[in-house]
Amino acid sequence: MRPTFPLFWIPLLPLLGAAVNLTIGKRLSRRLVAFIACGTVGVASALAFAAVAGPLYDSWKAARLSGGEVVPVINSVYTWIASGSLNVAVSFLLDPLSAVMILTVTFVGFLIHVYSIGYMAHEPRLSTYFGYLNLFTGSMLILVLGDSLPLLFVGWEGVGACSYLLIGFWFTNEKYADAGRKAFVVNRIGDFGFLLGIFLLWSATRHLDFAGIEAVGARLGDPAALQGGMGFPLAFWAGLLLFVGAAGKSAQIPLYVWLPDAMAGPTPVSALIHAATMVTAGVYMVARLNFIYLAAPQILMLVAGIGALTALFAAIIGFAQRDIKRVLAYSTVSQLGFMFVGVGVGAFGAGIFHLFTHAFFKAGLFLGAGSVMHAMSDRTDIFGMGGLRKKIPITHAVFLVYCLAIAGIPPFAGFFSKDEILLAAFTAHMPGWPEWYGKLLWGVLMLAATGTAFYMWRLYFLVFHGESRADAETQAHIHESPATMTGPLVVLAMGSTVLGFLGMPHVFHVPSFVAQWFGAGTFPEHPEAPDGLTWILMLVATGLAVAGIAVAAALYRRGPEGAAGLVRSLGGIREVVWNKFYVDEIYDAIIVRPFRWIARATFNVIDKFVIDTVLVNGPAVVVGAVGRLARAWQNGDVQRYLLAMLIGLAAILYFATRGGADFTAVTESGTTTVRFAADVGDGVERRASKVEWDFTGDDVADSTDPEATWTYASPGEYTVLLRITDVFGRVHEERRPVRVGGEQAVQP
Repeated sequence: MRPTFPLFWIPLLPLLGAAVNLTIGKRLSRRLVAFIACGTVGVASALAFAAVAGPLYDSWKAARLSGGEVVPVINSVYTWIASGSLNVAVSFLLDPLSAVMILTVTFVGFLIHVYSIGYMAHEPRLSTYFGYLNLFTGSMLILVLGDSLPLLFVGWEGVGACSYLLIGFWFTNEKYADAGRKAFVVNRIGDFGFLLGIFLLWSATRHLDFAGIEAVGARLGDPAALQGGMGFPLAFWAGLLLFVGAAGKSAQIPLYVWLPDAMAGPTPVSALIHAATMVTAGVYMVARLNFIYLAAPQILMLVAGIGALTALFAAIIGFAQRDIKRVLAYSTVSQLGFMFVGVGVGAFGAGIFHLFTHAFFKAGLFLGAGSVMHAMSDRTDIFGMGGLRKKIPITHAVFLVYCLAIAGIPPFAGFFSKDEILLAAFTAHMPGWPEWYGKLLWGVLMLAATGTAFYMWRLYFLVFHGESRADAETQAHIHESPATMTGPLVVLAMGSTVLGFLGMPHVFHVPSFVAQWFGAGTFPEHPEAPDGLTWILMLVATGLAVAGIAVAAALYRRGPEGAAGLVRSLGGIREVVWNKFYVDEIYDAIIVRPFRWIARATFNVIDKFVIDTVLVNGPAVVVGAVGRLARAWQNGDVQRYLLAMLIGLAAILYFATRGGADFTAVTESGTTTVRFAADVGDGVERRASKVEWDFTGDDVADSTDPEATWTYASPGEYTVLLRITDVFGRVHEERRPVRVGGEQAVQP
């Protein structure tokens, strides 16, 4: 029997909170607004724990005992789309993968909501802020619980819209508004590829639900399944298009540029986006559709390669940043690269495990940065800080834990999850991959991990050690954050300390709960490395992390002056890194400016001239001119009306009369007599027209009757001229040769 649970309440509760706060929140007290926002997410978190610990855990235990697969919890609410063979239901799926995601989103999201009570205590638009935050959380829960690509895409676009609203929440600051627009536009680029991937899968499988696509998944790996696939299977192209969306949402090269600017929003927003929600959506999607990616190892090779490059590239940029939140932003980009390497080498459980642990210490780092900013009167330059460990001891203690976790120092959570990915990369071997590719990934990740340890501890020493470099006024106001802020920090620090033990490496000969949780049919098994190799790689990774911390301590423990000489010696290299390798400037030059010029030219030509001037204003001008002319005549003067009528009649007569001269000629039988008839119309036109015939060619009128008869001396060919002067004095001539001597005079 399939386990059941009303899963729809988990995303619905935050959405209801958003609906209340965004509609009537301004009429409610600030305390009630915060209670609604935090309460709905808190209850959703409790329901998530109940669903996972209840029916799903029972199903998981049964699968473990029987050696089968976990039977997921499915909650079908109603039919959403029904058209022909297309049938999409609003249906939610809870399996081991979505369980990890909803626990992370709801629990970490709840802590961030609570933290916001203290951090946003003086925000005038508090109900709007909490409404957006609830909407963000609800959208992410739809994304991870939806059992089909369309429902996933609803959540996918929901978090994208909310990121725009929250990053640009303080939109009166143009820089912050630009950051929100940048996030929105860059994500639309990725989402276009994502939509194409969905369309491709539908056209190939006629399924949009995950179970239906997986059921026909064997075809996706066949190169013949896609005509014109250039030798690649359909799974490759579908995976590539979907990964374009993942690269945008999860900030991978080349679409990572929006995430560092996302820190423009309130700090709790940065924590929510960077840790538990939006940026992890791409990693979740690849893990969810693992059967597509496994059917095309070539695309997994690309996913892992992009992830490794992103991890190293972002880590290098993080070396030179001075804004505390910007350092953490590039850290997020780098850690997302680690996650993509994990799923890219087929270790999907390791990638999701790092997503889980990262949510705790990265949320803690951002919220800790918010606590530092709270103490420093919103200053963010780490070169202007220092000496805070004694003045804000709780923030210092938890920040120390987070830095140990992200650096991969045992026994903190980051050590277990990051080393699992490093080990999986080193031993990775997929069909069609070069033997050395996994080792290359490991080497790149080791450089990135060492860089992470260095720049994160550079931040730690510059903020908390040495003497304070703040001005006297700022120092006078330094104080610890309230309990609503430090409480969530402590909980996140506890998670960053102990949650890593859920994924114990096999060399400790202790069952790994993470491996068991994902091993019951959720992901394909990933081969374990030999114990000796595992120990060596763990020691190397830990040793390099310690080395990175030691270098940071040597250079920055007493302040930025210790590294000043080294920084000066780097010269241009330091400038390139400080300016983020000029990627934004390059994009601006080759993409933004040309498209802006095209848009401006299109606006001026098509919109302003063709549409506004010709199609809209043009008829209005004509109608207006005609109206003004009509007003000049429509004034009640009868004589003027009669004059207008005469002029009109004359115009009608003038244009109605036919121009030109035409005639017929008929010979009387057996004679040389010809009857001519001119075409001069009827009525006034006939009476007023003057007709002249010249039958002999001497240019003298031989007759003036419209119908004339003329007898020639002998048969032959003669030239006849007809001249008609009409009522308006227009002269029309027709000169035509006429053959005489038959039954009818005809033109030869």
